[in-house]
Amino acid sequence: MNTKEIIRTAFRSLRINPLRAFLSILGITFGIACVIALTAVGEGVRREVITKVQGLGSHLLIVRSGEPDSEAQEVSISQRPLNASTLTPGDLKRISGVDGVEGAYPLVQAAYKIKAEGSGEGGTSINAYVKGTSEDFLGLNELAVSAGRFLKSGDGKRKEEGKGCVCVLGTMVAEKLFGSKGEDVLKKKVSIIYFNEEKRAEDEETFTVVGVMAERKRTVVGNPNLEVYVPLADAQRMAGGSEDNIMEIHVKVSRDADLESVRSGVEEELLANHAGKRDFNIRTMEDVLETYRYIFNVLTALVVGVVLISLIQGGVGIANVMYVSVKERTKEIGVRLAQGASKRMIILQFLFEAVLLSFLGALSGIPLGLLISALVNLSILPANPTPWAVGIAFLASFVVGVAAGVFPARQATRVEITEALRAEF
Repeated sequence: MNTKEIIRTAFRSLRINPLRAFLSILGITFGIACVIALTAVGEGVRREVITKVQGLGSHLLIVRSGEPDSEAQEVSISQRPLNASTLTPGDLKRISGVDGVEGAYPLVQAAYKIKAEGSGEGGTSINAYVKGTSEDFLGLNELAVSAGRFLKSGDGKRKEEGKGCVCVLGTMVAEKLFGSKGEDVLKKKVSIIYFNEEKRAEDEETFTVVGVMAERKRTVVGNPNLEVYVPLADAQRMAGGSEDNIMEIHVKVSRDADLESVRSGVEEELLANHAGKRDFNIRTMEDVLETYRYIFNVLTALVVGVVLISLIQGGVGIANVMYVSVKERTKEIGVRLAQGASKRMIILQFLFEAVLLSFLGALSGIPLGLLISALVNLSILPANPTPWAVGIAFLASFVVGVAAGVFPARQATRVEITEALRAEF
């Protein structure tokens, strides 16, 4: 019994029970397709997030309240109470004076319900991020407005002066509320519904639209068109803080300045303003990227682990088919042993059949996974198939085939020749 005979017999066995073989292959096919599709989505999302973060600029520092590496840093910045923040306008002023700092702006943000005024109960509304900031936000982020203007100095004092509060809408917010993102949206009013900490009840604030942002590309980490910009003072009031509380300070460093030197300068100024207490942390874009990379590596490992479990289930199906095949071919095994075939060749015969089933599953699962990845990339999420995922798919199919075939193959060699020859086909 040579190699050619082993291969011929394996394909003949598949032709005898095509439906059973097809169902066994199907389990491996879907498992392999899931490995490729899910890793492709994970890789696509990872690349887009990293590109988005890198697009913010390498010369950017983010200053947040809380000690470095503290448990508080694990909580989203928008979920922390503003009145617990240790950052103040005095910090912003001192940071702006550090050598190498091109500019800095404050940020207070939270998710609120936005409603078009006059739409009544149950009228047009949308949930959006409301960002309280200064007039420097637009220029330092190299953004633009498509209609009207952005926030300007003095807008934050309009309420106490008896004037109406103003806001700038993202394009999606404008379209959802008013069906337009052009000049006709200007001077219209929106209500921002928030939880009033003093009243311990829901409250709302009316704002006049003075501008609409230019449309920006949507990413997997968020939709910048689904944002509303208000003066810092108004955001502080709605978030339950005072004028002395700031959630974040974003610092843009000059291109010709050394990032680490500026970071040290910012840290020194903050320590001086906080009486030497390190109740803040400073992060660069590289720090943010490292965090994202770690998260995606863990998620990818979890996804691959879960999908490999489905491959194991497919392997169990193949093992079951091989056990049945051994029982059905008892007399054939006996004849081969009687003709002088070694037990090693019998083992190789059934191992090859199991591996063949797995490889056929891989050969159909890989193009299916690539097809699913392409469809996902065109419709829902970015998906980038990787060569290592295809390699893992082939390796996994081989391992599953060997594991599924080794025990039935060993079972085949335990057949007594005399008993096997008396068995019926």
